[in-house]
Amino acid sequence: MGENQPLPELYIRDIAAIRVLADPRRLEILQLMQEPTTVKAVAGALEGAPASLYYHVNLLVEYNLIRVVGHSIETGIVEKHYQVTAREFKLTNPLLTGGAVPDDAADAIYASLLDETKRDFRLAFQRRSADEPSPPRTPFLSKKRLRLSDEQLTAFHARLDGLMQEATALAAQNEASGEKLYELTVVFYDKADEKE
Repeated sequence: MGENQPLPELYIRDIAAIRVLADPRRLEILQLMQEPTTVKAVAGALEGAPASLYYHVNLLVEYNLIRVVGHSIETGIVEKHYQVTAREFKLTNPLLTGGAVPDDAADAIYASLLDETKRDFRLAFQRRSADEPSPPRTPFLSKKRLRLSDEQLTAFHARLDGLMQEATALAAQNEASGEKLYELTVVFYDKADEKE
């Protein structure tokens, strides 16, 4: 992996960094900085002024969520090129318990993830191939409701975690391969009792 290549994933354990991450505007900036780009280019994509983004960009740099990966000169002005430090930012689960992360911050993170997934899935569905076998390899969406004993939950989680680790390893292995890019979003949670 090259010196400036983003890590496949980065765990965020610091509450202050989580608060920086959990801002709708900064989440948009992170999405637009998956590849090296300038603040000016990001501002154009967001239909705003570059000056309005520097506060957010500086915070993202300070907390190691993005970094400077190059420079260019445009009309005599040196412009920095920024890129994310990791393809995925993961929050360490213990920090999400006991109210350590404010509700509005958590909501911003969840909304960004699910909105991005919804948008990308819609586009993938529109582009789907008529030759895709049934059941399709991609795109597909599945929602299940299942009752599990504690023993079944532990076994199921172990298999699911193993599959996610395999996906992470494949992502790292093929980072610079030029192979087709796929997205995988997994949401698994304890369903609230309908009577609650």
